[in-house]
Amino acid sequence: MRRILISRADGSSMLVRRYLLEVMGFERIERNGREVLRKGSVEAVVTDGLHLHLSPEDIASVADELVVVASTHRSEQGVNALTVHATGNWTSEARYGGLPRALSSTMAGAIRTAFDALREEASTERELEGWWVGLEVTHHGPHSMVPLIYVEFGGDERARASEAGAAAVAEACVEVVTKARPSNRAAVGVGGGHYAPAFVRLMAEGSFDFGHVLPKYAIPQGLDLLPEAVARTADGCRAVVLDRKGIPGAHRREAIAAAESLGLEVVQL
Repeated sequence: MRRILISRADGSSMLVRRYLLEVMGFERIERNGREVLRKGSVEAVVTDGLHLHLSPEDIASVADELVVVASTHRSEQGVNALTVHATGNWTSEARYGGLPRALSSTMAGAIRTAFDALREEASTERELEGWWVGLEVTHHGPHSMVPLIYVEFGGDERARASEAGAAAVAEACVEVVTKARPSNRAAVGVGGGHYAPAFVRLMAEGSFDFGHVLPKYAIPQGLDLLPEAVARTADGCRAVVLDRKGIPGAHRREAIAAAESLGLEVVQL
């Protein structure tokens, strides 16, 4: 079963809930003490706790094949954006949920479906003109052994309350639940900044579908977790793609060696 996850503790997530009910025609039911929104075979589970801090057991109780979290996006720089990403912590710091030095299971094909859906929504909605659409690197919780992705909208305070942003995320979440398939071009990305520009470009070109992405700021600590990033790409991993200019010079050889040791195709940009 695949399901959308909505959190009452996240105002943007609750705007997605409202869109599902009021625009897409979902019906509200109660199941095992939880609110569930349902339309045909698509369901969204509403949880009271903040999604970042849910336990692996909490996540497993939502769905067993794929969980798609509808979430807010916060940007210190005020970048208004529609984003998708996997979750996990590359370093020993776990300030925003999850486990230290542990990555969640994810699905590159689901990230691809969300990425394409968000780009389509942004291209057709006037109120989203100027919003950036793309990937974020793997970061924050929750930790999940069920494949999980985050689909987000927001940026500054006004953007986090955007009904157009909520609509785009709601539509993308439904697309993922109903249409996402395992990717035959799944990859792990290494290097670059938080918004992974090199990997967004490759996604836009259709070259690869990225699951986990290790950013420059988590190197070298995160390099030890590359085998885990590959193993927890549920649709299988074809390649490790390195943004060489986005890897600290002192650690480039280390990153290349770590990638080559996995026995996958290694692509250097």
